[in-house]
Amino acid sequence: MKSTYDRLRQMEKRIVEDSFTTPKGIGSDIPHFVLDYPPQDELQVREYLKNMLKKTKINIKEVNLFEFLLSFFEEEELEELFEIAEEEGSYGLRDVFGPIFNESNTMVQQFEEWTANSELVFITGVGAAHPFLRSSQLLKAISSKGYKKPIVLFYPGEFTGLRLKLFGVLDYEDDYQLSRIS
Repeated sequence: MKSTYDRLRQMEKRIVEDSFTTPKGIGSDIPHFVLDYPPQDELQVREYLKNMLKKTKINIKEVNLFEFLLSFFEEEELEELFEIAEEEGSYGLRDVFGPIFNESNTMVQQFEEWTANSELVFITGVGAAHPFLRSSQLLKAISSKGYKKPIVLFYPGEFTGLRLKLFGVLDYEDDYQLSRIS
């Protein structure tokens, strides 16, 4: 099996091909891809992406799921989130986040605003947003609304071809149609 670094390099070569961001032909739906990697390689992936985004000529928008999650709140509301976390733990925060994500139109609209001027979207921060926002939850919501830009999901865990296993352990990510990019 290839190393995470080799797979990142292969992914970088693939996304610069014209056909990746502008597919043509019959049945050329805009694909959603996953680059799964061992969770212990998270820092390597972050560093690689940071350097790649500085030098690429493609207009790529990185959407960190944790930052995306926090974007639904004003700065003064963030203090309240910290208080809820201290008093009620993650269950209290789930109650706060739940209504936002149950209303997929709100989530999709925010995602579309964040990625409006991009050719390609990288989704990162999957582990940091867990358990409040799951990557498959977001992907299903945007797909159901006809989102047409290519996406690469950077996933700290395993993709079996059918299922996502966060951190190689948590096997409850909803099924979602993805293809492995490298």
